[in-house]
Amino acid sequence: MEFALIAPVMLLLFLGIVEVTNGFDVNKKLARAGTMVGDLVTQQQSIAKEKVADIMEIATSVLLPYQRDLPKITVTSINVDKDGKATVGWSLRKQGQTISTPYTSNSAIGIDPNLQIPDSTFVRVEMSISYIPLIAWTMKDPVTTSLGTSGTGIAMSKMLHGQARQGKGVVCTNC
Repeated sequence: MEFALIAPVMLLLFLGIVEVTNGFDVNKKLARAGTMVGDLVTQQQSIAKEKVADIMEIATSVLLPYQRDLPKITVTSINVDKDGKATVGWSLRKQGQTISTPYTSNSAIGIDPNLQIPDSTFVRVEMSISYIPLIAWTMKDPVTTSLGTSGTGIAMSKMLHGQARQGKGVVCTNC
C-alpha cells in the first residue's frame, strides 16, 4: 500500500532530477562550445568563411548527444577606433545548416563599456539553443528552435569575447 502511494512521487522526483541535470549539462556544453569557437578563431591572423563554418560545425558536435535543437552560432569581429566607437569588421552566423551574415561590415555595434579600449579588435561569439526537456509538459515558456519549430522549454544563450592572439585582429578573407 505504501509503495503505491510513494512510487508516483519517486518517479516524478527522478524524472525531475534527470531533466534538471540534462539542462545544466546542455548549458555547460553551450559555454564550452562557445569558448572553443572563440579560441579557434582568435588563433588565426586571417581566416576563410569556410573555415569559420567548419569551426561552427565542430561546436555543434560538442552539444551531442542533445539533438532536440541545433545551436545558433554567431561569430563577429569587432573593431574599436581611437574614440572608443565599435564597428563590425566581419560577421558570420550558422543557424541549422544555413550560413548568413547577421551584421554588415562597418556598422555600429553595441559593446560592454569595459571593452571600449581605443584601437583594439576582438571577436565576439554568441551562441543560443532552445532546451526542450523530455517532460516538456512541465514547462510553460514557449521557445522557437533554430529550425523554426516551436515548443515549450528554456532558451539558453552565451556571449563570449576573445582577443586576437596573433597580430592586431582576425581578418576574414571572403566574408
